[in-house]
Amino acid sequence: MDAADAIVAAMLLASVAAGMLVRQAPACVLPETRSRAEKQSWSRLACDEARPAEVKAGQDVNVADDVEDTTRRWIDSFIIRLGLCPFASKPFLKEQIRYTISEATGDEDLLLDFFVEGQLLLDVPKEEIATTMLMAPHYEGDIEAFYALYVWLTDLLESGDEPILGDQVQPAFFHPEWTFAGVPADSAVHYEKRAPFATINLLRRTDLNDVVNAGLEVGRVINREIAEHNEAELERTGEATLSKLFAGLRAASSASRSKAPK
Repeated sequence: MDAADAIVAAMLLASVAAGMLVRQAPACVLPETRSRAEKQSWSRLACDEARPAEVKAGQDVNVADDVEDTTRRWIDSFIIRLGLCPFASKPFLKEQIRYTISEATGDEDLLLDFFVEGQLLLDVPKEEIATTMLMAPHYEGDIEAFYALYVWLTDLLESGDEPILGDQVQPAFFHPEWTFAGVPADSAVHYEKRAPFATINLLRRTDLNDVVNAGLEVGRVINREIAEHNEAELERTGEATLSKLFAGLRAASSASRSKAPK
């Protein structure tokens, strides 16, 4: 496994490591059960209607720049500086993270964009795109709806029946209101899965498997180590500090935009 593999897989491990602790995702009512054929239709539709990710008709350039800038600030301030992912800095500094904005307001369009981005991730070399951040700033669902989408999508991808991505892409979901069930509302731990916008992080599943297996070969459970570190670091930083830092992400981006030359 090369360095790029380790970096990408570790980013995913940092996002899913919370499952190794007592924390659980928010309890919610899952969406209506769909048949196997209905689930497959999502990925086929995405393949048939594949759209270039960089070009979004009618997209406000200033808004798009603000969303990307804010997400970059979040990765730098939370993921890297707090060490929530110990391997995130290299692809961040090398510009190997793809940032793309979905105009979706609901699940259907967001799923279409996910499959388009998933295909792209698998089609290009890791050196060009290590991972993708798919941001959905206009998504209208709350955290329960967003988590329900995560459960439904991962079930589809892992079912063995999805014909486009073939369980080769692992999504990690983040949301501004992410709250772990059974954890006090004022706990700092919630910030492990909070992002400025509803966001899906796409990673190659092979990278995750490589890091997990490499750790097991030397007697280490990497995702558990990351989870334990993240909980300790977030609690050490404190909810009040994290809340102020999180609120300042978008404000800092807007201030920077207003000072830019016209």
